[in-house]
This record gives sequence, C-alpha cells and structure tokens, in this order.
Amino acid sequence: MVEQLRLLVRLQAVDKVLFDLQTEHDAIPGRLAELGLEEERLAAILGKAQAELDEVAARRKEMETENENIRTRLRRAENRLMGSKSQKEYRAANAEIDEGKDALKSNDDVLMELMERQEALEAQKNKAETEFNEFQSGANEERAKLEARSQKLGKEIQRLTKDRAGLCDGIDRELMEQYDFIRPRRQGVALAGVSQGICLVCRMQIPPQQFNELQRQDKLMACPSCRRIIYWADSESFEGVL
Repeated sequence: MVEQLRLLVRLQAVDKVLFDLQTEHDAIPGRLAELGLEEERLAAILGKAQAELDEVAARRKEMETENENIRTRLRRAENRLMGSKSQKEYRAANAEIDEGKDALKSNDDVLMELMERQEALEAQKNKAETEFNEFQSGANEERAKLEARSQKLGKEIQRLTKDRAGLCDGIDRELMEQYDFIRPRRQGVALAGVSQGICLVCRMQIPPQQFNELQRQDKLMACPSCRRIIYWADSESFEGVL
C-alpha cells in the first residue's frame, strides 16, 4: 500500500503541474485573439481618421480649384469691363465681377473652415497612427513570445503526459479509478498528506484513532472531512518522493 501511495503522490504532483501548464497553454489563443481584436480596433480608428482627412483634403482641393477658375473668370470680366463699348457690355461685365467676388468670399469662408478641419484631422490621424504603430510593435513582440511559450509548453505537456502514463501503469486499477473519481470533485486534488494529525489540504483534525491506523500504512483511508485519500506525510516512506 505504501508503494501505491508513493506513486499516487508523484502522480498528483505531475497532475498539478500538468493542470497549470495546460491552463497556461489554453489561455494563449485567447490572448492572441485579444491582441488581434485590439489591433483591428485601432486600425479601424486610424482608417476612419484617414478617410475623413482624405475627404476634407479633396474637398479643399476642389474649392481651391474652383476659386482659381473664378479668379480666371474675374480677370476676363475685368478685361471686358475695361474694353466695353456699350452700357450693356459694361453692366454684364460688372455683374459678373460682383458675382465672382461674392463667390470668392463665400468660398474663402468655407476654405477657412476646411483648413481648420483638415488641421484637426491631421492631428487626430497622427495620434491614431502613433497609437496603432506602438500597439502593433508591442503586440508583435508579445505574439512572438506567446508562440514560443506555446511551443515550449506543448513539449513539456507532452513529456509530462508520457511520465504520467508510466506512473499510472504502476498503480492498481481500482485505486486509479478512485483517484480519478475524487480529483475532479476536489479541485483537482485527490490526495492529502496528514501531518501531526492534521489534513494538509482541508486543515481539519483527523480523529486520533484514525490517525493511529493511518500511521500503520497498511490500508487505504480517506479524510473524514474532505474525503480525499490520505497518507502519513511525516513517514520516512514519503521522504524524497517528490
């Protein structure tokens, strides 16, 4: 029985490490997904800022082109005004000049608004671009570390799984079934050492008579409180077992 319990102690230690490694390994895809989602979010913000900036810049260019065309028409109208030979030609040229000046004034007001808007959007886009680039740089570095860690964990899990199978081969089938039954129902811990009459997992006192029987190490026993398989942790039989 002692040798069986020694194997169980070693098995539980392996299972604990395996659980921690598997938990870490399983969390990596989720973290990679989080990085991807945040990168997409920042890229969308940057894309929106760039699109708005491009739209305003295009509108400003159109207005500037339109103003240049108006000025060209004004120069022609002024030339016609200077060379007009009749009141009709004079009034027509003068009206076109007035209309062109009004259009320029109106366009200049719009252009001023567009210039201010463009300046604000450029600052917004630059900020979004900086945030995206900084995050992407850090995310790429973290991805590389996570992928390397995932590979390392995978190899370690594979090695320990093989070790676990070897330990299980040496444990009686019924005892193994009992261990596997208890473990998921007790937060992954099916075995508990007892030291000085105290269960080292649930910290409850073992009845004196049961503790005396436990020290004989000749039969399988369970903690009356947490129902885990118990062994006498202070026994020389378990020194160096881990």
